[in-house]
Amino acid sequence: MLIFMRKFIIFFLLFVFLGAAIFIFFIYNKASDETAIGTKKVISPFVSLLNKEDERTNKKNEPKIFDEPISILLLGIDRRSRDEYGYRTDIMIQLIVNPQTNKVVIVSIPRDLWYEGGRINALFVVNGWEGMQNAFFNYTGYKPQRYILTDFKDFSWVVDAMGGVTVDIDTTFTDYNYPIDETLEYQTISFTQGQEKLTGDRALIYARSRKGDNGEGSDWMRMRRQHKILKGMLSAVVQPGSLFNPMIVEKAFTSVTSGKMDTNLNLIDAKYLWDFYKDKDKYEISSLYLDYDFLYSPPLEEYGGAWVLTSLTGSYDEFKNKITNIVNGTQVTTAQQGSSTNL
Repeated sequence: MLIFMRKFIIFFLLFVFLGAAIFIFFIYNKASDETAIGTKKVISPFVSLLNKEDERTNKKNEPKIFDEPISILLLGIDRRSRDEYGYRTDIMIQLIVNPQTNKVVIVSIPRDLWYEGGRINALFVVNGWEGMQNAFFNYTGYKPQRYILTDFKDFSWVVDAMGGVTVDIDTTFTDYNYPIDETLEYQTISFTQGQEKLTGDRALIYARSRKGDNGEGSDWMRMRRQHKILKGMLSAVVQPGSLFNPMIVEKAFTSVTSGKMDTNLNLIDAKYLWDFYKDKDKYEISSLYLDYDFLYSPPLEEYGGAWVLTSLTGSYDEFKNKITNIVNGTQVTTAQQGSSTNL
């Protein structure tokens, strides 16, 4: 079911200036996977604020910062500490914004998707940013222009920095196999239908759980829970006591780029995106998933014994067309239209 949301800019700032918050899309149950990538060291750029000379030069030349539609890739990794280099991008979200049609589309790609001889969640480590850009162009028809990459610890930090996030829990469920990273053991966690204000730790569990009962035990369901937390952040980010209230671009950007995330966004990008505020009431936001409407799990022997996902038809054209129609404003989505859902 699609909601016409009137809070576009807060949502957008949440992705851009509060990059650690994007971690809600990035949470992953490592114990369930087969193997890690290894110990290969990956050079993943840490971007600092532009110095004054760079800023003056860019302003003087007035560069075109983004092509349109604007596209930013949100990458969540399974890294437990900064010393780990063999991480995987287990959650991948592409944010596509068309200022001409006032449409925003959020596209989720599953971690087990097969791409060029391996799972896509290993691609960033193996082939870097350019490889990831090409992959998403293959799936969605839009090449991402910037990325934000973050890991586990900052999620709890950003939720607590906001003073907690309130969500409406649709379904009561229990997960008897929620991982304890420190001991590699498991614990039992539960959530009850109704409204709950989640602390950072509690929000982490709600977003990360993938083995719950009552229909909540899948990657697809936790993606939807992650969206619910994001929706709660729309109001939490400006609630009394939030570290980010009032929103000061330079301060917010510094807060989340000082050891909180990796990104190739810079301060000029952030200021440019802040200018969307004046148009916040114009934007319609929809969410799409590359899910079983478009994918299937082929026989294990066809992929060396690995469980993977691949296209039902051998092509992703149907999915790309669906995205393009929404981005261009040529298709009206409804609750019955495939994998388009509420935030």
